[in-house]
Amino acid sequence: MLSDGVKARLYRFSPSLSLVPTDFQNSGVSVVIPTFKGRHLLERFLPSVIESCRRYVAATDAPVEILLVDDGGGDDTAEWLAARAFPFVRLLPQPVNRGFAPTCNVGFREARFPVVWLLNNDIETTPDALAPLVAHFADPNVFAVSCRALRLGGEAIDGAGRLGEVVRGFWKVFANYDVLPEYDRAARGELPTMTASGGYSAFDREKLVALGGFEELLAPFYWEDVELCYRAWKRGWDVRYEPASLVFHQMSATIGKRFAREEVEVVATRNRILMHWIHLHDARWWAMHWLMIGLLWAGDIATGKTRHRRAIHEAWARRNAAFARRREERAAARRSDRELVRLLAEVTRRPGVRVFRTPAEEAAFRAETRKREE
Repeated sequence: MLSDGVKARLYRFSPSLSLVPTDFQNSGVSVVIPTFKGRHLLERFLPSVIESCRRYVAATDAPVEILLVDDGGGDDTAEWLAARAFPFVRLLPQPVNRGFAPTCNVGFREARFPVVWLLNNDIETTPDALAPLVAHFADPNVFAVSCRALRLGGEAIDGAGRLGEVVRGFWKVFANYDVLPEYDRAARGELPTMTASGGYSAFDREKLVALGGFEELLAPFYWEDVELCYRAWKRGWDVRYEPASLVFHQMSATIGKRFAREEVEVVATRNRILMHWIHLHDARWWAMHWLMIGLLWAGDIATGKTRHRRAIHEAWARRNAAFARRREERAAARRSDRELVRLLAEVTRRPGVRVFRTPAEEAAFRAETRKREE
């Protein structure tokens, strides 16, 4: 359990519910939670989501719903829910297991309200987490907003703002940034993020449906949220980070329990490649990407490894669908790859923003935060 002092620091960004603009207070929210054999996780974490919804309804009088999409789990989730009759909750059982993207897309299509809050089933939400997210959608150009996520039981950062840069023909998208307590949003602007995490982010439902939701070519898992947000950025929309919306992530590692580590690495690498085949349109970076594909293949041969060769082979088997999507996205793009790189680089130059790529850099950020709050 967290001490009162730690909690006070973690909640330093938490605003009052008045952050929801008056002309946006009637915006309903659909919470979508994909789950697979997750009754034990729902028992632990669903009550916090319900409390967040109750708090939002009380403050805004807006409608909410919680859609649990059971991805063919076959456990006792349905019976457990029926016995408790939770408010707002509706179960959407699926006949077979299809993976993260198709399961989330079911929830997106069934959602009735303008804002969709997508949560993993192992997320604990804080009572006032929802209102700061909804406030952003008063701006019609916003596509998605990501929460600030900490590892459950401590202060380690699971996800904050995400940066991106292209290095040797591939996007690197896993550097975090966060902001110090004195960060002045009014003076320095909103906080862009490369990716709104698929585990704890809100989306404009109309835009989400217009884009077709997550790319099911990437099923069963990984890179879906990166691809979707990259797609939105290039359409000219914005993806933001909201540090006032705090959640905690248990890291239950559902995927790791069902798939061998090597298989997970192959799928993740394959999907990373497919995302580039669909969206990397800059001519020089595209040429470098293919050079690196060749070097990765050769490197596997030289070392006797197979991960990259398997991933490239599986991606190549999906090339027709990927290149068809590439033609669609090139025609629809309103931002270039380089424009997005420049936009994300700009936020790192703002006073109060700190970038961290390693646990040591993150620890230094937390230490600086504590010192400034003393």
